[in-house]
Amino acid sequence: MKPLFTRRSFMKKTSATLTGAALGAVATSSLYAGTAKKADTLALLGGAAVRSEPFSSTWPIFDENEEKALLKALRSGNWCCLKGNAVYDFEKAFADAMGVKSAVLSNGGTTALSASLHCIGVGPGDEVITTPHTFIATINVITNCHALPVFVDIDPDTGSINADLIEDAISEHTKAILPVHLAGFPADIEKIIAVGKKHNIPVVEDACQSVFAEVDGKKVGAFGATGCISFQEWKSLVAGEGGAILGDDEDLMRRCAAFINNGRDPKKEKGGYAYPGSNHRMTEFQAAVLTEQFKRFKEQDNSRQKNGKYLEQKLTQIPGLTPKKRYNKNTRFTYVTFEMDYDRKHFKDVPAEKFAQALKAEGIPVSGGKRTYSGGCHKEGMLEEHLSSRAYAASFSKARLEKYRQSLRLPVMDNAPPTDKEMLSMDSKIMFLAPRKDMDGILEAFTKVAKNADKLI
Repeated sequence: MKPLFTRRSFMKKTSATLTGAALGAVATSSLYAGTAKKADTLALLGGAAVRSEPFSSTWPIFDENEEKALLKALRSGNWCCLKGNAVYDFEKAFADAMGVKSAVLSNGGTTALSASLHCIGVGPGDEVITTPHTFIATINVITNCHALPVFVDIDPDTGSINADLIEDAISEHTKAILPVHLAGFPADIEKIIAVGKKHNIPVVEDACQSVFAEVDGKKVGAFGATGCISFQEWKSLVAGEGGAILGDDEDLMRRCAAFINNGRDPKKEKGGYAYPGSNHRMTEFQAAVLTEQFKRFKEQDNSRQKNGKYLEQKLTQIPGLTPKKRYNKNTRFTYVTFEMDYDRKHFKDVPAEKFAQALKAEGIPVSGGKRTYSGGCHKEGMLEEHLSSRAYAASFSKARLEKYRQSLRLPVMDNAPPTDKEMLSMDSKIMFLAPRKDMDGILEAFTKVAKNADKLI
């Protein structure tokens, strides 16, 4: 089964897990009783489907508000942020919303990551600890600094970097730790930050697809030296392309702002091009759309939270379905994807893939299978291209590069040994914008299939 959450594919039991044996039995009986009034035959076996209309797939969502904002930017004649104000106004508003002192907008999440690494000093001969389970951009920014991405294996329960393995991966060459918050789900960031502080290594958070996710009331992207957000079209807050760097360190953020803008000092205290830099500026058009989208995003996020929590609370009353593990019980994730652990012994030993197939027939788009992961950035051809380049030959000894090649074996990521854990997953970014009655339809389909699991054998 392919990974059920990566940056491009849209991402401990919690207090929502209410299933004691007695409570689970009572609650499940009540849920099943609701479906008994309708035709009970599974749609997969010729019965009537719970839902006949497909869920909306329209994304991005926009109206005349975005059109007016774009026209305003167009007619102003100030299309570059150096003359306009939309970019800088949004930086202030976004920093405030994210709980940080500063935000710097860029033309992409990738360039936000790149600026962060350059500004903390990552360069040839260095190492950056990261995860293999991410979109390739996380690795691009490391290798483009002529540094080595040191891959730490993943937690099989979440797909996130295994924070317990990070300390063993630290060497004298480690310059940064780069964890990724996948599909609105926070990595074990508190433990990662603690490791970074212990060894005086800065943490750069890749929170590109997890805007507004939180741990203990603090938004991801606000924990590290910097945190990076993406506004690419398939994220939950969008502007087509675009990104943001978040941070509290005044000097580091000053350097990041300069790097984005060809090295110009944002405080204008140093003349000319005082800092290293490139041109990764966001345009006024992107910021104009983003400003309107952020208003819409807040309402959308609220809808996803209500629907996600409602479904999770109801579905965990069905024995055999439990929420994806959180690293901190006070975790707020943003339901870009919705995942449940699936224990087949409660469903007549029916595989998750078959259970999901039955749900799809009922009109509910669900994927199911073993919680395993395939591929991984440590296997991509671009990595060997870099390792074989003149730049890497000048930055690393042959012995060190060969030792690095031998390290690219990750038992969990490479599915050895295989796991017996199974899961069900929905791409919920758009689905959870639907009204409550549609969530009740999802619940009805789940209970119908669970009640008739024996028919799937």
